[in-house]
Amino acid sequence: MAVGSKKKKNGKTGLAEEQKLILTENSPWPEQEAYKALRTNLIFSLPGKECKVIGVTSAFRGDGKSLNALNLAISFAQVGKKTMLIEGDLRLPTISKRLGCKSIPGLSDILAGEAAMADGMWILENHSGLSFIPAGNRAPDPTWLYQSRQMADLIRDLRAQYEYVIIDLPPVTMVSDAQILSPLIDGYVLVVRDGTTEYRAVSDTLSQLKFAHGKVLGFIYNDAGGTGGGYYKRGYYKHGYYKNGYYQSKEQE
Repeated sequence: MAVGSKKKKNGKTGLAEEQKLILTENSPWPEQEAYKALRTNLIFSLPGKECKVIGVTSAFRGDGKSLNALNLAISFAQVGKKTMLIEGDLRLPTISKRLGCKSIPGLSDILAGEAAMADGMWILENHSGLSFIPAGNRAPDPTWLYQSRQMADLIRDLRAQYEYVIIDLPPVTMVSDAQILSPLIDGYVLVVRDGTTEYRAVSDTLSQLKFAHGKVLGFIYNDAGGTGGGYYKRGYYKHGYYKNGYYQSKEQE
């Protein structure tokens, strides 16, 4: 599924410009239609009335996964689906900043037993039907939190309360966080960016998700219609950002 998310020529997008890319009823018609089609495809990919938990990830940082996770959650909420969005990239979270929400307390605090779910959750007034759990305080070992019984309990509780749970996850080829959650997720959506995501990275990502027994529901082809020419090539990624998660990055997530 192709969606548009234009970057500046230097590959970076300011916060004000990124906020303009957040899906609303006033967004350009092609963008609204793209997310409607994505939403419909996911509904038919995961039939049944029970809650669906969808992880949104990418091969590398900078492919646009976080913005697309946010817009996908908004799209479900727009048609009356009770939806929860989780800022699950505990190493380099960006969604709470885009939304203008405090990131603390949040997911890490809930999993560590330092906050109740109600205390770490936002009801987004500008997006009826959409709730949001930010990342929370920096965790020294996010991997441990993803593997914890508390994470499984949280997803179980959310399944009982929501129709869709959308989780923004770290890039697959940089850390193992996204794969760890495979038993708790119904399927993954992989974001690739036109002109920057190389084919080999996509292949490696699919292999790693397959090894983790993860179900790939499909792809979001981001920045469609840009200057990339519709093929995969080497991007502008700094792998060191995800070695321990404490580096600051100005690149678009």
